Order: sequence, then structure tokens, then C-alpha cells
Amino acid sequence: MRHVLLSRFLLRRQQGGGMPTAHHHHLLRALSSAPSPVSSDAELRKYAGYALLLVGCGAATYYSFPLPADALHKKAVPFRYAPLPEDLHAVSNWSGTHEVHARVLLQPDSLPALEGALAAAHKERRKLRPLGSGLSPNGIALSRAGMVNLALMDKVLDVDAKKKTVTVQAGIRVAELVDTLREHGLTLQNFASIREQQVGGFTQVGAHGTGATLPPVDEQVISMKLVTPAKGTIELSREKDPELFYLARCGLGGLGVVAEVTLQCVERHQLVEHTFVSNADEVKKNHKKWLSENKHIKYLWIPYTDTVVVVQCNPPSKWRTPKLGSKYGNDEALQHVRDLYRESLKKYRCFSELKQKVMTQT
Repeated sequence: MRHVLLSRFLLRRQQGGGMPTAHHHHLLRALSSAPSPVSSDAELRKYAGYALLLVGCGAATYYSFPLPADALHKKAVPFRYAPLPEDLHAVSNWSGTHEVHARVLLQPDSLPALEGALAAAHKERRKLRPLGSGLSPNGIALSRAGMVNLALMDKVLDVDAKKKTVTVQAGIRVAELVDTLREHGLTLQNFASIREQQVGGFTQVGAHGTGATLPPVDEQVISMKLVTPAKGTIELSREKDPELFYLARCGLGGLGVVAEVTLQCVERHQLVEHTFVSNADEVKKNHKKWLSENKHIKYLWIPYTDTVVVVQCNPPSKWRTPKLGSKYGNDEALQHVRDLYRESLKKYRCFSELKQKVMTQT
């Protein structure tokens, strides 16, 4: 405003015959360069915002950093990182794609110990996440708040050969269970080629093997013991609380911790595996036909190629003895792998680079 009034004053002086002096020009430049109240307020708001952002970031870092439990009562030392506590556990899934650091990782070795751990967590209002062997490709079982793992509860409790059922603690691995069932002439109806899962997690995520007519693993569950934080241990089956049973047998660990499981088995049997190399077009063309003709079938696509490995498994024929050997020699059987390796080396500098690219894509 002062700048406008002075300009009008100087303009009148010029129209009235008076020429503006050098002193007037200097005064006009000084007033025009002076900051306006509007710009000063904007600068003030800007720096106030920066200060609030800095305080917010500091508070977020302070409350999210894994400090010891008594850190709030210790004198702060500026410009120094607090050391990680010695009892901090680094836990990752099986493929190494997800990792979490947690202070609480419990491994009870009995049902009473598991019940006590969940009751204590409920009383202290702490969260606990059931953790199996971590074979899920995502991080569903990982939690910074705390985890409970049943690896020490891995016993076979009962095998009924007549009813073809088995009752196990949820921490037993599928491989150990299958080996035990073999001694009784039994096996699981369906399971994956990787058998390192704990049975609790195996059923809770609805794992599956291959085959269009075979149900996922959770449908093999007959009954279970579910340990909950508030209500203790609940026994569930088709007869006892069937509605909750159907929800809990594939509950992703959200309804409680599965402590024991009874599974329906089948008689032990043999399968003949037929493996061959195909391509994407052939798979699309024959997919429905192969699904109907084979008890088990899976496809293994080799990334960045058109190559698909097809694996078919079926019970042996009663009228024809299967050929258990390969119709190809070692050199012929490995020729596809050699060709793929040479082709990859042309495209990538080394095999580790190809592996890294595949891992980042998946």
C-alpha cells in the first residue's frame, strides 16, 4: 500500500512539473523490496509445518523402534542409536521373502503350557500369532507383536487302522506323519510335494496337492482341539459345534491355536509318475483332457521360456506292469536343461543373475 501511495505521489510531482530526484528513486526501490505481510505469514506457516513434520517423524521413530521394556525410564542420549535387545528374534518365511523381528516367540511343549501362554497373553492384552514352518509365500504368520510355534508339540497321539484315522499334535511335520502312517498301511489322501509343513498350519491354510477330484487338506479334518485366549480349549467336530468346526478347520489361525488334529486317512498306495516336457500352447490345448485322465497332475513353468514340465501321477494298472525306467538316456533327459542353460547364458551374464531376476519377479 505504501508503495502504491508513493508511486502516485511521485507521478503527481512529475505531472506538476517536479522531476523525481535520485533520493525518490532510492526510496521507491527500498519500499518495493520490503517483504509484504502476506509473504511473511506464508513463510511462517511453511517453517511451522517443517517443525511439526520433524516432531512427528521423531515421535513415530521413538515409538516404533524396538527398545527394551525399561527404555522409557532411562535417560535419553542424543545422536546415538539404541542397541537392539538381545532377546529379539528374527523370523522369516521358508522362501525368505518376508521377515519380521519380534521379542516374543513362544514354543510350548504341552497343551497346558500352550493354554497358559494364551491365557497370559489375554490377561496382558498382548497379541500372539500362530506360526508353523512358514511355507506360505506371504507373511501371514509373521507378527511383530508376538508369535507362538508348536514345533515341540509333534507327537502322534493315536492311529486307528480300522477307521483309518490319525490324531496328532499340531506341530508334527507332514513328512514325519506320512512316515508313521506308512507303518500302519495308511497315508494322507492328498499332500504337496514339499512336506515340511506343520500339520496345524497345513490344515489352517487349506493346503492342497494336485488333482481335480481330490479335496484340499482341511476337508480331511474330522475333529480338532482349538485353544482360545478367553474360553480355553474347545473340542470341535462335525458333531460338536459343527458351524464353528467348519469355520475353524481353515481359520488361518484367527479363531485360536490348533493344538490337536484328527485326520481321515486312506490306504497306502503306489503311484506311477510320468514326467515330460511340453509348452504353453500344448498345455492350454490338453488341460481339460489331462485333468480328467490323471489322478494327479501339475505344471512346472520355467520362467522366461515357453517350456512347461508336466508331471502326471496315477495308480499302476492291474493288468499292465508299468515301466519304471525312463525311455531316455541320461544325455537325452538332460538335453533340455543344457539347452535352457546355454540360452540363459546368452541372455544373462551368469546363472546367479538369472536366479535373482526370477526371484524379484516372483
